[in-house]
Amino acid sequence: MDTASTLIGLGLLAVFVLPILFLIWQQNTKEKNRLKNLKELSIKNNLNTDTIEISATLLLGLDSKAKKLLVIEPTNNMQHQVLDLSYIKNAKVSSHPFPDKPELIKRISLDLSENRNNKKLTEIIFYDEDDNSSNNASERLVIAQKWNRIISEKLSA
Repeated sequence: MDTASTLIGLGLLAVFVLPILFLIWQQNTKEKNRLKNLKELSIKNNLNTDTIEISATLLLGLDSKAKKLLVIEPTNNMQHQVLDLSYIKNAKVSSHPFPDKPELIKRISLDLSENRNNKKLTEIIFYDEDDNSSNNASERLVIAQKWNRIISEKLSA
């Protein structure tokens, strides 16, 4: 009876633990692939990314020496752009609420603009309720503010 109980217990443990271990393994594999894609695109663009950010919807890599930012959208067929921070004079985090519920965030972006006439150069979207409702808006806001600080430090240097 003890052997049967032990085997049943081990079987139940495997039934509950193995799917969790599989999900962890799958998530780590996806993150490694995203990092690999970021490194490959950095090399293709002659960048040495020393500061990176990896999420499901956005990959960022900053080359501090060259003052260039690599922005990759993995959900948009790995579409990427390299931004030269020497042309950027202003960085600002924009948080857009829902029209009917101002306490909820619909979209978070980092707006980069040129020095002259504050013309908007580009927008890096960190959160969009329509595209990725599974992300936490407040978490993405903190990450957008972190990148705003990083880019602002590079602009003032």
